[in-house]
Amino acid sequence: MKGGAIWAVLGLLLISLGARANNRTPSSTRTPRTPQTIDSLRALVRHAPLPDSTRFQALLALSDKLFAQDVTEGRRVGEQAVTFARRRFDWSGAADALYQLVVNCERAADYVAAMHYSQQGVELTRAHRPRDQWRFTQCLGLVAVDTKDAAGGLRYLRQAYRQQAATPSVGPRERGGLLLNLANTFLVLQRYDSVLHYVTRALPYMQRAADARGLGYVYQFRGEVYAKLTPRSRASLAAAATNMQRALRIMQRYRYQPQAASSALSLARVYRLQGRPRAAQRTAELALALARAEKMPEYEADALSSLAWAYADQKRPARADELDARAEDLRDSLFNGNKARALAQLQVRYDVQLLTEQKKAAEFEQRSQRAQLHSLWLLLGGLATTVGVGGGLYWRLRRQKALLALANQANCRAVAEKEVLLQEIHHRVKNNLQLVSSLLAWQRSTLPDPLLQQALASSQARIQSMALVHEFLYRADNLSQVRMNEYLGELLESLHRSLTTPQQRIQLSSSLAPLVMDPKEASALGLVVNELVTNAYKHAFRDRDRGNLHVALEQTAAGFLLTVQDDGVGLPAAETAPETHSLGLQLVNTLARQLKASVSTAPLLPTGTQVIVASV
Repeated sequence: MKGGAIWAVLGLLLISLGARANNRTPSSTRTPRTPQTIDSLRALVRHAPLPDSTRFQALLALSDKLFAQDVTEGRRVGEQAVTFARRRFDWSGAADALYQLVVNCERAADYVAAMHYSQQGVELTRAHRPRDQWRFTQCLGLVAVDTKDAAGGLRYLRQAYRQQAATPSVGPRERGGLLLNLANTFLVLQRYDSVLHYVTRALPYMQRAADARGLGYVYQFRGEVYAKLTPRSRASLAAAATNMQRALRIMQRYRYQPQAASSALSLARVYRLQGRPRAAQRTAELALALARAEKMPEYEADALSSLAWAYADQKRPARADELDARAEDLRDSLFNGNKARALAQLQVRYDVQLLTEQKKAAEFEQRSQRAQLHSLWLLLGGLATTVGVGGGLYWRLRRQKALLALANQANCRAVAEKEVLLQEIHHRVKNNLQLVSSLLAWQRSTLPDPLLQQALASSQARIQSMALVHEFLYRADNLSQVRMNEYLGELLESLHRSLTTPQQRIQLSSSLAPLVMDPKEASALGLVVNELVTNAYKHAFRDRDRGNLHVALEQTAAGFLLTVQDDGVGLPAAETAPETHSLGLQLVNTLARQLKASVSTAPLLPTGTQVIVASV
């Protein structure tokens, strides 16, 4: 027998078992006392002046009967019942109607609709009927297993198990049914220890509920596991045969014919592994008769193959060849139908996964909006704390160092210790700024708006520019001076790495004089260079795949002369010039005033732009 035959049937049967076990199931206990025909129910719903509760029950009964003839019409009437219950705030009735829709769609192999109604049921019970939420979570798992997503189904079933464990008023048949669904899923995943664990736990529940079919599944699962254990032994095969014989007797006694055929096929395989060809022959003949009676051609083909092996083991090759040929002919006749069903199954699985992903995306978007606001407050608070604490400690230690130097030259050792501590502060400030930069990068990855992403990227580059000053300070021997040629050289290299793309290759060159500045001026000038170079990369070489950008720093009598020039597209026309009050240009002008410098911009010939920042 094929390894997946038993579980392929169970997803449909066990969910129906759970529906019948629910003593609130509308189709079994709450039907109106009227003739149970489709025409009479339609007349009752349309014309009779009914109480709301009776009309609701009539809608459920009509939907249940229509599914056997017209799935679309059955769904439409079932949805009417759900809407009717919602309008009356009858959450119990709405949950019952949704559950009936899930069960009927599962029986009709309409897995996309079953997943849709299961998701609606989860949302409704989460808000109004928490004790019933496990039922719909279990349905999500069964739909996933039926569409060949066993791993996803296991996640849902485990979640349903936790929800059911927190619900006291659950009957033994329902608890045992969920445990068997878990065992079935582990059997598909070939995790046999887990299968034995869950069927052992399900057994007392099924005995307490006197559920014959559940007991049959317990023994069948045990037999399947013992037959698949490796290495095989006489004891394991004997245990497999004993459990499968019990399962077969139960299924035959209570006339569960499809399950009996499945059990007989599995048992015939075990008999053959035991070297009992006559027993295998008898059991395969029984499986063949059951398959033909129930009109299950795939089981019939498997039974013919099993019977052929049994005759071959008895040294009757002619009969074995005849049966094997009949099995192959039957499989060939089923091939086109199986192929069409396989293609349909792939489409159903895609639709189910798409529906699940859409639901996850909606939930993720809601969580992201809340997380973004929370993260923004954390970011602002962390930045303020870092700047306040770091700045306060920095200026306090600088003042202490000056007082100690003026008080006594003999305290050189203490001053050296303070310098080490100051270097550590610069190191920590640099690390904190790097942390803020990482938080901005993470925040940018969660934002859907490209403009917001670009704004955060600009802020991240500015913070990295400031962090680089502190990195130079904690590595430097003199804490009061920054060598601008080294600092700007490393800053330009970092900007070039981050701004260069495979589609645009810009040659960045520099000519930097060995100027020395204090940390405050160095940080301001570094931010100016960051803004001008970033602006050139973004705008100067638009629609060009290459270009040249040059940065020069010279020492003058007044202080310094910074030049940034490119051979790009040049300045835009006056009537199409971009907004000059952008954050970047405002920042450049503000920093230039702090440096007591002026900013001027001029075009280069034939193309390009030159920006000069000079001390005045």
